Amino acid sequence: MRRWTIGALALLAGCGQADETPAPANMTQEESVLPAPTPTPEALVTIPTRFVGSWDSDGTACAANPAGTGRVVIAANAVRMGDRDLPTRAITAADAGAVDVDVIGDRSGITEQRRYRLALGSGGSLELTGVDGPVRLVRCDAPAGAEAAARNAIALNLAPDGLQTVAGASSRTLAFGTPAEVVLRVVEAATQALPQRSRNAECGEGPLDIATYPRVAVYFQDGRFVGWSARGRGLTTMAGVGIGSKKADVDGVIDAPVEETSLGREFTSGGLSGLYDAKDAVTALWAGSTCIAR
Repeated sequence: MRRWTIGALALLAGCGQADETPAPANMTQEESVLPAPTPTPEALVTIPTRFVGSWDSDGTACAANPAGTGRVVIAANAVRMGDRDLPTRAITAADAGAVDVDVIGDRSGITEQRRYRLALGSGGSLELTGVDGPVRLVRCDAPAGAEAAARNAIALNLAPDGLQTVAGASSRTLAFGTPAEVVLRVVEAATQALPQRSRNAECGEGPLDIATYPRVAVYFQDGRFVGWSARGRGLTTMAGVGIGSKKADVDGVIDAPVEETSLGREFTSGGLSGLYDAKDAVTALWAGSTCIAR
C-alpha cells in the first residue's frame, strides 16, 4: 500500500509539472506572474452637464416640495443634498458613462468625505449610489439644469504660455508642456465640443498633432501641449486681446511692437503673436508652436 501511495503521489506531481504553462521566451519567470496593470481612472474637471440639475424621488415630490430634504441639486463643482452644500474634491469617469464624485462636507463640526456614483438610468432618471446604497431620482427641472450648467461653465482664456481656465472662483493654468489628454479634456469641457483631429508632418519644428475646436486650434507634439491659434471671435486673453480687437485697445493693455513680416503687420508680446489688418483690427492670434509658414 505504501508503494502505491508513493507512486501515486509521484504521478500526481509529474502531472502537475506537465500541466504548468511555460513562460514566454521573452518574459522572465518573475514577470510572468505579475498582475496586469490597473488603468488609472480618467480625471474630469467638472461634473458632466448630463447630471447637472435638480433631482428628487418622484414627480410629486418635485412639485410639492421644491426645497425638500430629499432634493439633490448637482452643479458643475458641487452637490447640494437638502440643506447641505458639498464641494467636489475629485471627479473621475467610471464605467458605462457613470462618474464618481468625491465630496467633502461638515456635519456638526466633523469633516466628512464621501464618494457618490452618478449614472443615468431608464427614462433619464439619476441612479445615485452612496454609502447607503443606490437611490433612483427623477429630474425636477431640466431648464434649470441647463441654466446651472451655463452658470458653472468653464471660461477659457488665451495666454502667451498656454491656456487659462476659470470655473466659478477657481482658475487653472494649462502651460505648454501639459500632457495632451489633460488639455483635451479641459478644452472640450470649456467649449462643449469635440475637436476635429489632424496631423501636420511638414512643420519645421517637427510633426504637430492638431485638435481644432470652433474657436481655437490646439497643437501637440509627442503627446504634449505646445501651441494654440485663435479661430474667429470669442476667446481672448485675460486682458481682453482677441480676434477683432483694435490696435489702440491692444496697446492699452500690453506692449506689442509691430513690424512688417512676410505674414503682414505682425505684433508680438512675450510669447503672444498676432496680425493686424489695414483697419488696425486683430485678424490672427497665436502662441507657441503652430507651424506658421513664413
